[in-house]
Order: sequence, then structure tokens, then C-alpha cells
Amino acid sequence: MRLVKGLLERCLEAIELLAVDPQWRRLSDIADALNLQKGPAHRLVNEMASLGWIEQDAATERYRLTLKLALLGQQYLRGTGLSGLVQPILDEASEQCGEFVALTVVQGHTLHWLTSSQGAQPGLMYQPSLRGRPMLYTTANGKSWLATMSDEDAIRLALQNGLGQPPKAGEAVSPRALRTVDELLRELAATRARGYGLSNEEAEPGVRAIAVAIRAFDNQRVLGTMSIAGPVLRMGNKRFRELSELLYQTAGKLGMVWPRTGPPLLDAA
Repeated sequence: MRLVKGLLERCLEAIELLAVDPQWRRLSDIADALNLQKGPAHRLVNEMASLGWIEQDAATERYRLTLKLALLGQQYLRGTGLSGLVQPILDEASEQCGEFVALTVVQGHTLHWLTSSQGAQPGLMYQPSLRGRPMLYTTANGKSWLATMSDEDAIRLALQNGLGQPPKAGEAVSPRALRTVDELLRELAATRARGYGLSNEEAEPGVRAIAVAIRAFDNQRVLGTMSIAGPVLRMGNKRFRELSELLYQTAGKLGMVWPRTGPPLLDAA
């Protein structure tokens, strides 16, 4: 059983690694990221390639995910009906605020980007790639979610996410980012007091964001978070009150339309 579980975990780790960036990756890079020797890593990716999850470029011998995972995800999302329900609500919010609006969902012990809407006019526009997962202790989305749980759980998840550690390869952590558990606790207390999370150039230089948690209308279970982000020049402190009201109203709408019948989108347990 341990062997099977270990192999399954390795496969899922490989999928998560390759899903962050669609570029081709060298076997050595995959092995290093998964903390594997090249031999076991080669057997792993070849087995996954035989099952249709990974493909190899014949010329460069590099690897990337096939579209199998993306197509399955799209099929599942269509089945839940969630995308069709939430996108018009996000589009309305982004049009009202004229900024970038993003939605995350809770899955297990982290957040995942789900969808977004751009309301800013061409020119000074913030348009992130939304690759991977939101960093919990640097983003407004992450802080607003951590503030919904106990300090103990929030600290544990933030530490697992890299709080107080050197950034991993490919991670960008601003000098403004929280560094210690004490800083995190003060930030969580402030977030709970004002009712929303803030990121002041902590995730990206020149960008400020505000976010609130989204709760199910029937049982108040935390489903995800919603944020509004934009350039510092347009995201001053005086504007946060206006944006927070828009976020509260929109999060309420999302909580009401979130599917409660049929298969859940993502299990937050």
C-alpha cells in the first residue's frame, strides 16, 4: 500500500509541477523539482506519457503536460454549471470598479484560481497570468481566507506555503511580504477587524489588492475568495471602502448561485 501511495503522490506532484507552466521542461529539472534521481524520474514521466498525461518533444527530449487534464477539467466544470453562473457576476463587478477581478476556490488546504474578469481600460492595466496558486501570506486572497480560520490553522498553512523560508525557484516574493509568524498574526487580526484582506505590493511590485471570503448562502461554508487588484496609483486607501462594499455585495451573489446540488466543484474539507 505504501508503494502504491508513493507512486500516486509522485504522479500528482508531477502533474502539479507541469501544470504551473506549459513550457517544455528538461528531465533534470523535473527530477530536481520532485527530489528524484534521474532514473526514477525518467521511468515516472515515461509511464505517465504512456497513459496520455505527458508528452515528449522528439527533437529536444523535453516534457510537458498533454491537454488531457485541461479537457477533463473543462468537462467537469461544465457539469457543475459553476462557470456559467459566476462569470456574469464577475464581469458585472469588474465593469463597476474598472479593475481586475479574480475568483479563487478552496481545495483541500489551499486556494486555486478559477476565473477572472478585466474591467480596466487599455493603458495602465494590471493583467496577471494567474498561474499556479495564490501565495497565502502575500496575496489579499490568501489573507482573507486565512482570516476565516483559527490562528493555529492559519499559521500551519502559511508555513507550509513558505512563510519565513527563502522563495522557491520561480516564486517572486516582494520585500514587503510578511516574514514571520508574529507579522502574520498581526495581519490576520487586522484583516478580521476590517472584514477584508489587503496586499500592498506584497505579491507584485506596483500592485495593491483587496479581497473577501465567499461563503455558501445556506451554511456559511467558505467556498473561496474574490479580489480586486490594480496599480497602486488607482488603489489608494480611500478607495478601499468603496471596493469593499462592491466585494461584499458580489460575494453575497456568488454564495447564493454556487451550486449546492449534484457533484461539488471542489471539496473544501
